[in-house]
Amino acid sequence: MNEKLNDALDHISDQHIAEAAAPKKRRGWLLPAAVAAVLVLVLLAASLIGPLAPAQNVKLPGVHSPMLLAAPVYPGLAQYNGDRDAWLAEQDELRNQPDGYADSLDPYFAAITNTLLADTNGGNAVCSPVNIYMALAMLAETTDGNSRQQILDLLGADSIKDLRSQAGHVWRAHYNENGGAAACTLANSLWLEEGYNYNNKTVDLLADKYYASVFQGDLGSKEVNQALRDWINDQTGGLLREQTQDLKLDAQTALALVSTIYYQVQWTDHFRPEDNTQAPFHGADGDSTEEFMNRPLIYNPYYWGEHFGAVYLNLEDGSRMWLILPNEGVTPEELLSSGEAMAFLQQDLNTYENQKSLLVYLSVPKFDINSDLELKDQLQALGITDVFLPGTADFSPIIPENDGGYVSQVKHAARVAIDEEGVTAAAFTAIMRAGGVMIPDDEIYFTLDRPFLFVIESQDGLPLFAGVVNQP
Repeated sequence: MNEKLNDALDHISDQHIAEAAAPKKRRGWLLPAAVAAVLVLVLLAASLIGPLAPAQNVKLPGVHSPMLLAAPVYPGLAQYNGDRDAWLAEQDELRNQPDGYADSLDPYFAAITNTLLADTNGGNAVCSPVNIYMALAMLAETTDGNSRQQILDLLGADSIKDLRSQAGHVWRAHYNENGGAAACTLANSLWLEEGYNYNNKTVDLLADKYYASVFQGDLGSKEVNQALRDWINDQTGGLLREQTQDLKLDAQTALALVSTIYYQVQWTDHFRPEDNTQAPFHGADGDSTEEFMNRPLIYNPYYWGEHFGAVYLNLEDGSRMWLILPNEGVTPEELLSSGEAMAFLQQDLNTYENQKSLLVYLSVPKFDINSDLELKDQLQALGITDVFLPGTADFSPIIPENDGGYVSQVKHAARVAIDEEGVTAAAFTAIMRAGGVMIPDDEIYFTLDRPFLFVIESQDGLPLFAGVVNQP
C-alpha cells in the first residue's frame, strides 16, 4: 500500500501554500488585446480503489473545497527597469537553455499546428502548441507501456527521462512573471479525487519537475468545478472566462491534468492609433469593414515562398509575431495542409534564399479571436490512442491498481488579440481521465485584407500560439 498522499502536507511550507493560493497579478496595459490558452485532460475511473485517510483541510483564499497538497516554488526573475538591453541580459542569464534543446520538437509542432488549424470551415481558429505539449508531457508521466510510448513518439522523445528534461527546459525558457514590458507564465495543476490511492512519487514529481499545484477534493462537485474554473481564470488573467464557464469534471473523474499559458508583450515599435484606417477585409464569409493598424517596417526582411509572403513584428521579450499572407486564391488552411507554412518557419532563415530587406508598408487588422476545442479525435489521428480506451489505458505510474480508467476529455481553449501596443495571450489544456508577389526593388505594400495565418514565436523559435484569421 502506498504512503497516504496527505502525508505530503508535512513537507509543504505555509509560504508555499500562500504562494499557490495568492492570485497572480496581471498588468492591464494591453487589454483587450490578449493571448491565452488552457488544456484540460480528464481521466475517468471505473471504480474507486484504496481509500485514503482524510487529508488535512488547507483553507485557500478565493478557492472553495479542494485541499492544496503541494505547491510549486517558482523561480524569481528580474523586474523590467526601463533599460531593455540590461533587462534582456538578466532574462537571458536566468532563462537561457542548452542549444538545440527543442530541435526534436519540430515534427510535433508541425503536426499539431497543421492538424488543429487546417480545417476551420471558414472560421477563425487558434491554438497553443507549447501549451498542449506541456499537458501531454504531464500525461506521459502518469502513464506507462504503450500508452506512454505513443505520447513519447508524438513528442519526439526517446524516453520519459529525456521528455522530463526537455519539458523542464521548455518551461524555464518561457517563464516570466514579473510584468514590465513582457510577461509569459506557464502553470500546471493536478486534481485528485478523494478516496483514491495515488502513487505519491508521481504526484511529487509533477509538483517538482512540472511546477504543478496539486489539489484533492470531490471531483465533479459544484465546489470543485468552480475551484477549477477559478484556478484557470486566475492563471490566464480572466481572458478565457467565457470558455471556462461551462467547464466541469464528470462525477466519475479520477484525476484531471490542467496546463495554462498567459502571454502579454508589447511591440518593440508600437502602432500609432492616429494612423489607423477603416478598410474592407475580404473574409471567407464575405466583406466587412475593419480597423487596420498601419506602420512602415523600415528595411525589415520580407520573405516569400511559392504560395505566400511573410513579415514579422518584433516583441519586447525577444519573441516575434509572424504574419503570413497566402497568395490570391490560396487559403491559410491550404498553406498549412501542404506543409509549406510550417516548413518555412522551421528552417534556418539566415540561409533562406527568398528574402529581401526593403521598406514594408504593413497594414494589419486589429483582431480578437478564440477557439474552444475537444482534441480527442485529433490526438487519436496523431497516434495517441491507448489512453482513450477503457481497459487498455495504462495509468499505473499514478494509480498503481488498475481501475480500467481512461481519458475521457481533452479540452483546449485559446484566445489571441492584438492592438496598437502589442499582444496579450493565454491558453489552457485540460486532460481528464475517465501573399507572395513579385518583389520590387525597394518597397512593398503588405496589406492583410484577406484571410491570413499568424504565429507567435518565442525567442527560442517555439510556436507559443498559432492561428488562422478568416474574419477579424
